[in-house]
Formats: sequence, C-alpha cells, structure tokens
Amino acid sequence: MRFISRKLRILRTRSARSRAVLSVLSVLLILVVAFAIWFDWNMIKPYVERQVTEKTGREFVIGGDLDVKLSLNPLVSAEGLSLANADWGTQQPMLGVDRLQFRISLLDLLAGHVVLPEVSVSQPKILLEKSADGKRNWDLKKEEKEAELPKIGKLTLDRGIVFFRDPKTKTDITAKISTDGAADAREASINVSAEGKYAGLSFAAQGQGGGVLTLTDETLPYPIKAKVEIGTTRAALDGTITGLAKLAEMDLQLDMSGEDLSALYPIVGIVIFPSPPYQISGRVLHQKSEWSMEGFSGHVGESDLGGSILFDTGGKRPMLRGDVVSKVLDLNDLKGFIGARRAPQPQDTPAEKQEKKASIEAQRDRLLPDQKFSVERLRAMDADVKFTGASIRNKDLPVEHLVSHLKIDDGLMTLDPANFAVAGGNIVSNLTINARKDVPAAEARIDVKRLQLPKLFPKVELTHGAAGVIGGSTRLKGHGESVGALLASADGKFGLVMSGGEISEMLLAALDLDAAKLIKLLFTGDKNVPVRCAVIDYDVKEGIMDSKAFVIDTEKTIVLGEGHINLAEETIKMKLSPQPKEWGFPSLRTPVHIAGTLKKPTVYPDKMLAIRIGAAVALGVLATPAAALIPLIELGTGEDANCRALIASVKQPQPAQPSRTQTKKKSNN
Repeated sequence: MRFISRKLRILRTRSARSRAVLSVLSVLLILVVAFAIWFDWNMIKPYVERQVTEKTGREFVIGGDLDVKLSLNPLVSAEGLSLANADWGTQQPMLGVDRLQFRISLLDLLAGHVVLPEVSVSQPKILLEKSADGKRNWDLKKEEKEAELPKIGKLTLDRGIVFFRDPKTKTDITAKISTDGAADAREASINVSAEGKYAGLSFAAQGQGGGVLTLTDETLPYPIKAKVEIGTTRAALDGTITGLAKLAEMDLQLDMSGEDLSALYPIVGIVIFPSPPYQISGRVLHQKSEWSMEGFSGHVGESDLGGSILFDTGGKRPMLRGDVVSKVLDLNDLKGFIGARRAPQPQDTPAEKQEKKASIEAQRDRLLPDQKFSVERLRAMDADVKFTGASIRNKDLPVEHLVSHLKIDDGLMTLDPANFAVAGGNIVSNLTINARKDVPAAEARIDVKRLQLPKLFPKVELTHGAAGVIGGSTRLKGHGESVGALLASADGKFGLVMSGGEISEMLLAALDLDAAKLIKLLFTGDKNVPVRCAVIDYDVKEGIMDSKAFVIDTEKTIVLGEGHINLAEETIKMKLSPQPKEWGFPSLRTPVHIAGTLKKPTVYPDKMLAIRIGAAVALGVLATPAAALIPLIELGTGEDANCRALIASVKQPQPAQPSRTQTKKKSNN
C-alpha cells in the first residue's frame, strides 16, 4: 500500500508540474500573441533597411508601414519600398514598390529553406540604364556567397513598369508588365507591352513570357512569344531563350519583314545593302557567340531567297557567313548594292526626307550612282557570303544566272567572282573596294566571254538574224566615295571584240543612214552580211575614255569611230564614219555623231549631209537629172582592217601612259 501511495503522490506532483508548465507556456503564448498584435513592427524597419543597404551597396528605404500577421505562414506586408539608383543615374530611385506582401512558411524556414507560398507586388517601378561609358546601374554589390533564391507559390504582379535607357545606342523604352495570376509562379505567364525608341528608331512590342522564377534560372529554357516593330522592321518570334539575362542560348521561329534590309544594321549590327521591301522566315539559333538562321526562306522585292547564315560576335569584329540562293532573281532588287538612291522612307525625319528628295532630283539626269559608300559599315564587320541566282528575271538584259562570292576583311571588300551567265556566254567580274581609308580605292577586272549577238539584244529586231560571238576585257582602278566617283577617277582599259559571224545588213544600213538601201530592204527583206571583225578599244585616264580603236569591218563596209566618253561629267562625244569598200549606188551616207549625256544621248548626221544634198539640188537645176547623182557617188576608199592586230591590241595590256596631271606638270617644266 505504501508503494501505491508513493506512486500516486509522484503522479500528482508531475501532473501539477505539467499543469504549471502548460500554464507558463500558455501565458507565454498569450504574451507572444499579444506582442505580435500590439507590437509596432515599424520599430525594426531601421534594422531591415540597414541589412539590405549593406548587402546591395545602395540605400534601401521602407517609406510606409511594415506589418506582420502571425500564423503558420505569417503574412508580411511593407509599403513604400525604394532602392537607390547609381550615383551617375538619371533619376532616383532605381526600384520603387508601392506595396509588397508575402507569406513565409515557418516550418520550411526552421528547416533552412525560404518558401513563400504567396507573393503580391503592387505597382513596382524599375529603372534600368547604362551610362555613356557603358556602366550598368543593375550591377550591385556582390555577395561573397550567393544566397539561395526563395521558392514562390502564387505570384501576383500588378501594374509593373520597367524603364530601360541607353544614351550610347539612343534607346529609351518603357515596358508595362503584369502576370495572369496563375496558381503557381512557375506557370504564371508574364505579359509585356512596350514602346519608345530603340537605336533611334520608333519601338513597339507586345509579348508573353514564362514564369517569373525562370527569368533567373540560367539552365531552364524560358518560353517567349512576341511581336516587335522597330522603325519599318516588323518581327514575330516564338520559342525559348535560356539564360535570359545573358541570352546564353536561343531557339526561336522568326518571321521578319520590312521596307529595307539595310535598316537591320542599327538593330542587329549586320551590314546589308539597301533593298526593296522584304519578308523572311526561319529558325534562329544562338549559342555562345554564334547566331544562326538555318533554312530560312522568303523574298526581297520580286526575288525569292533561301539558305543559311551565321553571325559570330566572338572575334575582333563580328563575322557574317552565309550561303544564299535565289531561284528567281530580279536584277532590279540588286540596285542598292551599287549605291542606287533610296526614296524617302516613313521612318525618316522631315530633314532626311527633304535631303533624299533633293539628292534624287540632282541624280535625275545622271546615270552613274553617286550615293556615298557607308565606310564605317564596311569596317564594322567581316563577311564571307556566297550567293547564287539560279534564274534571272530582267526586262533589259539577257542575264541567265549569277554566282558570286562576297568577302569583307577589316574594310577590304572583294567580290570574286561575280559570274553572270549572259546571252549564251559569261561575264566574269572581280571587284575590290578598299575602305580602310576615308576615301575608298577600287579595282575592277571584267572578262566578257562568248556572248552571242542575237541573244544580247533580243528585243532589237535588226539583230534577230545576226550571228557572231563577242568577247572582251576591262581593267579599271579608281578612288572615290561612290560608284560614280570611282569611275570618274578611273584609269585602265576597256575593250570588246566580235570576230567572225554575220550581222544584219539592215542594221548597217540604219547606221550608215543609207536611205536608199534602207527603203529597199524594208520592202524586199533583210539579209546578213559576213563580219570580218568588230573591235572597240578605249584607254581610260582619270575618268575619260579615249577611243583607241573603233572598227566594224564587213565585206562591203568598214565603220570607223573616234571620240571620247567623260565618266566624270557623264557625257559622250563620238563620231562614226562608214566607208564603203566598193563603188556605191547613189546614197546619203554620212558620218554619224553621238553626243549629249550617257543617260540621254543624241544621235544626228554630220553637216556634210546637208552640203551633199544642197549640191545635188543645185546641179539638178543647172544640169541634166543624171548630174544630180554626182555628189552622192562615193569612192570605195575603205580597206580591210587588220583584224588580227586589232584583236591583239584589245587582249594585250598596253604600256602605262602618264596621267593628264603628270602631262601638265611635264609641259610646265
């Protein structure tokens, strides 16, 4: 019994102690709850502000109330948050939040993990900017050990605004951001609308991205879908970006269109010649320093395009590599490559539009483009691009296809070859433009191989029955800031040869102004005349082409030419003199003059024609009718030209002649 009594006393004692402990705990809990209810959490704001300021290196302020509502997942709320901008920033603060609320899981916190079941951010404003020397205001003080990012459940982002400014690239964009309030932050998509200026061009975008948390995950592909307009360039993209902050990897389907391919340079840094309106679609891949567009297709103007390109930014200069094919190429779409003038564009300022209109007006009567080369763009990147035009569409030239290889190395551009299949033959060109200096220097080599006369002028009826093969070569060197300026300063040689074959007698009759023969042929039909040879040979000095040889030699007639072409002034002054090789029937043959501008030349007969007609009229009055034919009878003074020597003179380079400037200096001495 004593044992049992002792046990009961022990149990009563323990029960009393337990009740005492519980009572104490209850009192403590009541005190804690009372403390939490009546405690002013604003008292700890200085501590929180100090901790954040020390960790970021920027002043952090809680301008409103700080409050905590206790539970297993306490609700923390703070108002008027701000984080200071860099001292060089354009305005303060860098970050401002009207109200921030989040719940924190105490159980997970005791286990060493930060879990936020709910997060709500109201009207956040973030200013991201770069300085003129490239500093970034989002580069904060780095922690010795990176903290683990919290896990977030439900996320709500209300009326967020992000500003991005970069004075160096003339960029100022305002983006409005919100979420769709999905149950899980990793599934809550971000909706973005933005507008402003990018690279000095008008900018507008609408897009949808993945969850907020994946923005900071450098290993998880971030889904993105957007439509963007920059100037006259429009793009739609759909795919994923890994490591969004650094654009580590990219896999996007891109549909892009615009008014001019050259407008892409300030946007992506790729140098492309001016073009007509275009539309291109393809898959864009990016990894490390390489950006590629595989299997793209589309059109530029009336030409289709397809192929693959690779843009590498990892070297000393960006490098563009590509293999592009056009199944049907319209040569008019390549005008921008040789500097053809561009009409005013919608994105141009009023001053730029007026300047372009004045420039076009000044060029109206000129044939050679005088649009200045973009020297800085030729130096901005290197290139190695192959282009093939499988089929050529052109109403003026019988070009069948084109093969070219463009290279740019530190401002030195080579086009080798630019091989045109023309009129059953080939025109093979090699062009070099050295833009390493402020005034570019150029060198061109053009070889003409086996062009067929009837195919060369398919729309000229007088050549339909003609035959013969044309060849030749051109070697030119010059300097200048445009194609026109290069030719205006050019030195070199230009020559064409047609050896053998036949040419329409009607064509020669028209050239000779042999009216009687021309009328006869118009009524009785045309026939071909064998051609022994035809040679055109010019020496070029400082943009002036002087005819060294100009001969069309047939069995019956030899046509001799003389004169010059001024490429600087774009004028021509030539005289073609037909000389029959046999006694001619009464005719009105006379030399023909070609004068005026290259764009609008004028053809007129020599004044000798009027003298002959006047003499014929006078004799017809004073003598018998037969005497009127005397002044029109020509002697066969023409002789066969030495075709072999003429052809050799075109094929073989001539000794260098002193320039006009050097000649003047010698004469002055």
